[in-house]
Amino acid sequence: MNLRRAPWGVSVAVIVLITACGSSSSVVGMSDPSAGPVEFERQVMLVSSVDPDVSSEVIERCVWVAATTDQRRQGLMNVISLGAADGMLFVQDKPTSGAFWMKDTLIDLSIAYFDANGLFLEATDMTPCTSTDAADCRRYSTPSGYLFALEVNRGDLADFGIGTSSVISLSDESCSASTLAE
Repeated sequence: MNLRRAPWGVSVAVIVLITACGSSSSVVGMSDPSAGPVEFERQVMLVSSVDPDVSSEVIERCVWVAATTDQRRQGLMNVISLGAADGMLFVQDKPTSGAFWMKDTLIDLSIAYFDANGLFLEATDMTPCTSTDAADCRRYSTPSGYLFALEVNRGDLADFGIGTSSVISLSDESCSASTLAE
């Protein structure tokens, strides 16, 4: 009788080991997300102010650019940091409105919206959604007619030079690293 149970017991042990290995590699994949977005170009974004009482200095920032539908859909999902850039700039095809969400986004972010002329519209802070059900994730509404949306680490908009009188533009110049570290 013990001989008959041995193969069944071995089968159960093998199934348990396979399951454990499978879930362990799955966990490794989830706990080792990219340190920055993949397949996005980095460009120099210029930040200045339209307020005559604020410094007229132009600040250069290095941003990931999400310019295609697929890139905008992916955004900063599944990354643990902004990597070698200061933020991500979402560039719409035309002025739009809608919502952003934080599904599968692992870092707290602040987002600022700008119109077609690059003028600041509004900003808000966003928190990652840890739910596996997308329906549970908060949608952050956007102002009507925004063309650009800038995501940065939560609380970094002021360090970025972004405020109520800010204006941004995207240069044709590429960049290779964060400028905030300077």
